[in-house]
Amino acid sequence: MSGTNIASVERTLTRIRGFANAELDFQLMRSLGAANYGGGTPGEIFQARGQITGDDPYSWPSSFDTLAQQVEALGEEAEKKGRLVTAREHLLRSSMYWRAAEYFSDPFDSAMVERGLSSRRAFLRAIPFMEERIFPLDISFDAIKLPGYFLSPKAGRSNGGTVLLITGFDGTGEELYFQAARAGLDRGFNIVIAEGPGQVGAMRLHPQLAFRSDYEVPIAAMIDAALSLPEVDPQRFALYGISFGGYFVIRAAEHDPRIKALIANSPIVDLRRYLLGFVGDSSSEPSEDLRLSEVDSISDELMPPAQKLSFKGACRRFGVSSYFEWIDKLQSFNALDQLSKIVCPTLAMVGSGEGDESSSQFDIFCSSIKGCVTRHIFDESQGADMHCQVGNLPLSNSIVFDWISDVFP
Repeated sequence: MSGTNIASVERTLTRIRGFANAELDFQLMRSLGAANYGGGTPGEIFQARGQITGDDPYSWPSSFDTLAQQVEALGEEAEKKGRLVTAREHLLRSSMYWRAAEYFSDPFDSAMVERGLSSRRAFLRAIPFMEERIFPLDISFDAIKLPGYFLSPKAGRSNGGTVLLITGFDGTGEELYFQAARAGLDRGFNIVIAEGPGQVGAMRLHPQLAFRSDYEVPIAAMIDAALSLPEVDPQRFALYGISFGGYFVIRAAEHDPRIKALIANSPIVDLRRYLLGFVGDSSSEPSEDLRLSEVDSISDELMPPAQKLSFKGACRRFGVSSYFEWIDKLQSFNALDQLSKIVCPTLAMVGSGEGDESSSQFDIFCSSIKGCVTRHIFDESQGADMHCQVGNLPLSNSIVFDWISDVFP
């Protein structure tokens, strides 16, 4: 008889495995973070992870695409049987699995848009079965309609005020429901979600819209739409920007006195320095150009797949065709000169794991604005040091909405 014992009983066949690649690992945690508010389950997410080969971002979209289809089909079946709570739960999870599949899709492939629209479709299908009052918004801007949502608590009219949520480079309006809106609704706030030029949800519908440095202009249109709603009290109106959204809302607060409270998570005052920080020393200049047309022909050894997708995404969203053109365009994405115009109460947040450049811009912002500022730094001991605190959204949301409650007593 062999001396090696082979277990005949185990707890699970599913294995909890992350990625060696930091970006893939962060995106995995991002999906797990949404699970806090019904945007996934760990079992389904790790099942999808198990279908991804090594650290290959190219196999990520098909894995989450398959999962999204499976879970959405469960939602459709439940809806046909009149099991509306079950339908809602499945449809909301499928919305976030479609979003995950969208993330590592080629930015110039129609499959990316199809997955993004599927995420929106699944979320819209879940709305009639949700306890909160939710409806899509069409926000008038430059002869087009920007996408958004209005959400109010299930108890009725909010007494806590209204928060306009703005995401960043790769977030989506639907994701914001799980990232922050649901937590705000639970605490009695009205929520407005909006997406502007260059953002994922807007580009699904208007592919010609690229990021613009003067984001106070589209945000003004978003505020117009929000304040036109009878439920919204203009004296209890807050603006919350997440990720790149930290830059967008700072630009808006420098120009728009209708913003009565500001939350920047994290404060980005110089987007060029911030983005260069991802590729090395943010003060260094690139030594040679890289054209969009050349990227796919570069070997994966010289330029890893995740880096290729990131570069193509930047070109797509900023409306440029080369590295030098992108760097040049970023020169105008700067909010430093007018920080002293921000006079409303402000909450500034950053994670300790977000790097020196993020910390530096956090300090510059907090010391330069004229309004009362509350600083909050999340650390590793809280499991919240990650960008946007995706590892501990309940803690992050408690800080945000409890602070707003103090500002709007």
